[in-house]
Amino acid sequence: MGPVIICTSAFGADLVKQLGQAGVLEHIREAGAQGVEIREELLSDQDLPLSRLREAIEQASLSCVYSAATPLFDKQSRLNTDEMHQSLARANELGARWIKFGLGQLCAECIDDGAATLKNELADHSLPVLIENDQTSCGGDPLIHAALHRALESDALGTTLDLGNGYWTDHDLSQAASRLGARVRYVHCKAVTHINGQPRACPPDDAARAHWSALWHHFPAEVPRAIEFPLDHDNVSATARHVEQLKSLA
Repeated sequence: MGPVIICTSAFGADLVKQLGQAGVLEHIREAGAQGVEIREELLSDQDLPLSRLREAIEQASLSCVYSAATPLFDKQSRLNTDEMHQSLARANELGARWIKFGLGQLCAECIDDGAATLKNELADHSLPVLIENDQTSCGGDPLIHAALHRALESDALGTTLDLGNGYWTDHDLSQAASRLGARVRYVHCKAVTHINGQPRACPPDDAARAHWSALWHHFPAEVPRAIEFPLDHDNVSATARHVEQLKSLA
């Protein structure tokens, strides 16, 4: 069974900003999850200083993953250097186990230059970096991710595979799992429904979990998996059921 991590965003931005991200840690712990994903875009005055949030995470006996708000590359395929270093500093202050970045708009023609710049900027950082298939046209493309990892030639950078983001970018999950599976260190779990023709994250049903299970042989069996679909903060027992279902994916 793999460990389950819960993204604070699963409880909704309004509630999380109202309570502070420390305000959902007890729910996460009581539901039987092993970790929390702190979302940079949801940081508010309630979360500061970060040393206090780190202490709350440690007191809840949870591991921490830090999710950066800014992707690695901008629309011109340039590395978002300042934002990246700021996110790394915050993740280190929180004692995060990993930091997760969306790839962003790194075009195919810029992969070699982008890889070289990224390696150079990360040379003095020891925190493991995971690159996610995000909801951008380039950042969601598994071919771009595979080519970037070939160019990086480094085991220090792994992949976060989001099981739902392909619905935003029209990329096939099965192809992403097969191409990136050997690099996957962290899996974001969300099913997707469509409302007025637009994709929306939702909890998985039996069919979605069966699909995920069929793909799991591409990944390390006990890879950490995160809940990123909507949760009810007032219903710990429902969250606990989701946690148990995701633990058994293998």
